[in-house]
Amino acid sequence: MYKKRSIILLSFLSSLLISAAAQTQEIRAIGNERTVVLGVVEFPPLVIKDNDGIGCHGQAVEVSSLVLEKLGYNVSVECPPPARLFERIRKGHVDITVNVRGTTALENNVTFVEKPFSFLSLMIMTNPKLDERKTVAAIRGYDYEGLRQELEDDDYIFVDMANSSDAIQMFQFGRTTHLVTYEGPYMAYISSAPEVIKDVAISIRRDIPTFFAISKASKLKQPLLKQLDDMFRSTDTDTIIELMKAESQ
Repeated sequence: MYKKRSIILLSFLSSLLISAAAQTQEIRAIGNERTVVLGVVEFPPLVIKDNDGIGCHGQAVEVSSLVLEKLGYNVSVECPPPARLFERIRKGHVDITVNVRGTTALENNVTFVEKPFSFLSLMIMTNPKLDERKTVAAIRGYDYEGLRQELEDDDYIFVDMANSSDAIQMFQFGRTTHLVTYEGPYMAYISSAPEVIKDVAISIRRDIPTFFAISKASKLKQPLLKQLDDMFRSTDTDTIIELMKAESQ
């Protein structure tokens, strides 16, 4: 009789443990469904690497996180190099990023939210003190809204670097005659650099919009796209950054 009761008690305890484990897994699953992975690349002053070289901060990170939190999501931020980010977006490991439409590495892998996130000034910088070599420092994987192809068709040779800071340094060290860059990262770099090239020439300037880009492989692609489109459809401001700034005042 005692043995029989022990077996019944053990079976009851086992069923309780199994039930508790199942509930824990269910809670975790629900939590994961409400977590968005935001991936951004170093892009001062909008995205600035933390001193530990792992995390990042800046206006783009803060605004993106605020928007997603307003929609009820928890936000996990990743700050990998561009090539790594594009691969994680393709696989759906990163749910959303901020980028321009013309990035070849994102082509067919993301869906863009219609409202512009911000506007960037794209520039070609030239060091007039160097010879007329057609070498251009740039970020690997960036198409620059078709400008890369235009320059390659004109026999320019690209020296691709991992991020904006490395590309700017390559130009500043005199290793390329030209630099394709966005104005924000360039101004942030030269404001803190001890020595910079003076009297550089700007040969091209274009204003380029950026957008939220949602991974087509993300499990959250449909709700994210609908919620973000609904949030910004009737707003009058030109960009999401301007809208969130106005709401915080």
